[in-house]
Amino acid sequence: MDENTSPADLDDNDAAPLSPAEQVRTLVADVRALAEAEIDYAKARLSYSGGIIRKAGIWAFLAIFFFSGAIIALILGLLLILSQYLGPWLATAIVVVGFALAAWGAGQIARRTAHNLKFSEGDGDV
Repeated sequence: MDENTSPADLDDNDAAPLSPAEQVRTLVADVRALAEAEIDYAKARLSYSGGIIRKAGIWAFLAIFFFSGAIIALILGLLLILSQYLGPWLATAIVVVGFALAAWGAGQIARRTAHNLKFSEGDGDV
């Protein structure tokens, strides 16, 4: 190979040039193969992500389940302790009101957080 010849020039001499229709067919086939490969790749990623999300969901459910058990134990413990000092009716009322206030406060925080999730529509108001 001399200085003026490139490897691409050698390959072009080996095969006859394709007609424009054949070039378009080849291009369409290549694009179709690329699209199929991208779809297969997306399916594989989705399958992998779905497995991870499923596993994380199971662990999140178990965490919520065990946390609920801990809350129930806390409530029962508070009732047992307060009932010795205040009586069972007043202890029950205090625990119910206390947890109702905690639930209301958490709901207000969730509501305030959800209100922050506004998207501007481009007309200047936020």
